[in-house]
Amino acid sequence: MSNMFKYVKQSSKFMMEGVKSLVVGHRKLPVTRIVDCLSELKQNPETDNFMTLDPKIYRKTENLVPVMKNTFNDVYVFVVGGGSYVEYQNLMTYADQHQGKRIVYGSSELLTSSDFLDQL
Repeated sequence: MSNMFKYVKQSSKFMMEGVKSLVVGHRKLPVTRIVDCLSELKQNPETDNFMTLDPKIYRKTENLVPVMKNTFNDVYVFVVGGGSYVEYQNLMTYADQHQGKRIVYGSSELLTSSDFLDQL
């Protein structure tokens, strides 16, 4: 009887680990990590090639060296191509956890799972 209990316990643990890997939970998706790094002015190789367009952060010099001191509270995210509800929900969860952040999410096409499968 104890072997059966042990087997059921191990298999349920294995199944729950599989389900946890499918559910996003508190894990940040790539778009949320990028928003976090850019809006909080964090150094990250993932965001080195991104450009911030804010006329207030440039000094009045010839070479236009950016001077960023304050974090950003208003963030506009636009994905070229298919956006998803999961990305949107992950960004909204991030905004809820960081009081004062306002995030607007858009994409050129917002797909449901059935729309995505139809395109395949």
